[in-house]
Amino acid sequence: MAIYPYDYFYNTHQRNSIDGKGGSVFSHINVKDEGEDCDNAYWTGRNMAFCNGNILWTPTPRALDIVAHEYAHGVTGNTAGLEYSDESGALNESFSDIFGVLVDRDDWTLFEELVKDFNYFPYGFVRSMENPELGNQPSHYEDFVVGGGVHTNSGIPNRAFYLIASEMGKEKAEQIYYRALTTYLTRSSDFLDLRIGLEQSAID
Repeated sequence: MAIYPYDYFYNTHQRNSIDGKGGSVFSHINVKDEGEDCDNAYWTGRNMAFCNGNILWTPTPRALDIVAHEYAHGVTGNTAGLEYSDESGALNESFSDIFGVLVDRDDWTLFEELVKDFNYFPYGFVRSMENPELGNQPSHYEDFVVGGGVHTNSGIPNRAFYLIASEMGKEKAEQIYYRALTTYLTRSSDFLDLRIGLEQSAID
């Protein structure tokens, strides 16, 4: 049985809804881009929006991990509020990927249910936590792409989460990461701040 994002955050982290206060969760489906189908799903700051796919993707609501990904953007916005640019933006994306694989926790890949164009996504998924290079992302800070954007450089903290969770188990890692996000990170936090926050969360 699938565990949906609300249930995951409530059961695992005792978080009641996106805002943590039992607020309503709004999700819009059949979203268009200027009247056309689009390969996208996103968090607007108030609600989740899901397109029906176009060239690259099938309809986005069918993938549990992308629903969790967008839900987690709302959680991040209501906690650390990570600014959506540079390293803080990469962390914002990474936390959504992390909670995506924690809700849909049978593998380390993202959005595999959506892939329609296997020429563009030859491995059958959009991103990989285990091997970010397979999704055209760097996995180490030495390969940080200046100007590469939040979806590119999020591969670096994604790989770090994979290594941590593989070592200690997802059950411990998810508690440490959630605490870091909600307790120690702020709007301008960067990769080093994440490391410090994770270390303190592990001690806690």
